[in-house]
Amino acid sequence: MFLHENAARSTFTRTGRIRMFEDRVLELEALARAQGLDFFTTSFEVVPHDIMTEVAAYGLPTRARHWSYGKVYQSQHLYGTMGLSKIYEIVLNSDPCLAFLLDTNPEIANLLVAAHVFGHVDFFKNNVSFGNSNRQMVNDAVAHALRIDVYIERYGLETVEHLMDIGFALDRHVDFHKGLTRQPYPTRQVVEKERPTLPYADLLDKPERSITYEIEGERLPPHPERDLLWFLITYGKLENWQRDVLQIIREESYYFYPQFNTKILNEGWASYWHAELFNLYDNVTPDEMIEFARLHAGVVNPGGRFQINPYYLGYTILVDIEKRFDEMHKDGESSITGRQKLFEVRAQEDDISFLRNYLTVDLVKKLDLFAYGSDCKHPPGQKCPACENIVITDRERDAVVESLLTPRYNYGMPKIVVCDVANNILYLEHQDRTTTFLDRRFAHQTLAYIAEIWKHPVHILTSDEYRKDTNLTASY
Repeated sequence: MFLHENAARSTFTRTGRIRMFEDRVLELEALARAQGLDFFTTSFEVVPHDIMTEVAAYGLPTRARHWSYGKVYQSQHLYGTMGLSKIYEIVLNSDPCLAFLLDTNPEIANLLVAAHVFGHVDFFKNNVSFGNSNRQMVNDAVAHALRIDVYIERYGLETVEHLMDIGFALDRHVDFHKGLTRQPYPTRQVVEKERPTLPYADLLDKPERSITYEIEGERLPPHPERDLLWFLITYGKLENWQRDVLQIIREESYYFYPQFNTKILNEGWASYWHAELFNLYDNVTPDEMIEFARLHAGVVNPGGRFQINPYYLGYTILVDIEKRFDEMHKDGESSITGRQKLFEVRAQEDDISFLRNYLTVDLVKKLDLFAYGSDCKHPPGQKCPACENIVITDRERDAVVESLLTPRYNYGMPKIVVCDVANNILYLEHQDRTTTFLDRRFAHQTLAYIAEIWKHPVHILTSDEYRKDTNLTASY
């Protein structure tokens, strides 16, 4: 545990009528750093509901305009106005970090949120998934919006928005592990390769040649390609402005991927620390502490009947890790304490590894977790009245973990790859077709989008409702 004595202090922007509470937040910040949290300088803006809803809808303070953001805004604004949902905070992965608080919140709620924000920013700075993320995306998104405004003025809103529709249909079909910046595949060439000479090779009847020649770059792509947007940007017949728009969408998709990939752990970490900091913080009245306890209970509530709150799940697992490793350390079975283990988990895990490694059998039983589904026996893709019958399918730990992880694989999308190009025809393959099923309506529309970009026929190998291989086709 250490204190960053020279760390820059958080800053505030006054917007709205709420009385500012700089001193108390700065006290929480100092307490957080003393407990070992290491985060970027954080700038807080206290804003009205409309601004909070707008930032939530766009995902960033400023972003290129598109009809889908307006749709999300109207939905969230309506739900907020009706009291069915409330956005307490928005925090952005940036350096310095930018966080938004709601001006209608009582001060104790915004203090909780500020402590929660410090946990998030520590996670952004130190978790491996965010290591290569663009910390300047807040500014870059403004530049993106300005470039797209130029294209709208030049080519028309309808034309540009249609291209953005295509980009957003594919924006999660990226390969995060290959990275944002990639070079085209090697061009066709003959490569000379030297084979190591084996001992006594000269005694063989037909000794192997020490030099061989291989052709590289013969096939497009040379391996199954998961990053559909990169492939179409690189090899599709696009105008420069079209390529730029799709690249903007791809860059922003890469920015949001780590947040998707660590949702449970990230929210659990922030919830753990807002609870821990308030447990240590003295500058609260008894009434405020009661209100804090009520708000905290709302944040880490278990969730609905057939869904689980990621804040609750992540927080509960982290508390369990700390308890178990403290006991192991006390008994001499572990060289590190529970708190040290938590910082290790925060740095190294994403949601998939976090749940696989730390959602124990005992926790599954304690939380009464189960996998569920329909009791219909018909093939996927068909529907009948019995589809509405939801039943518990399994309570075993591995089945529960898999049901929690299934929506988190591959950015939440079916795994589609480019497998070949022959006679200008683009061949795709749905690789996880034994476990996921393509909605035919969306699949046909997305194929039509790809064909529009590719300007030649597109085929995809997938499965029908009987799990048999079948092909879907779209032509330009």
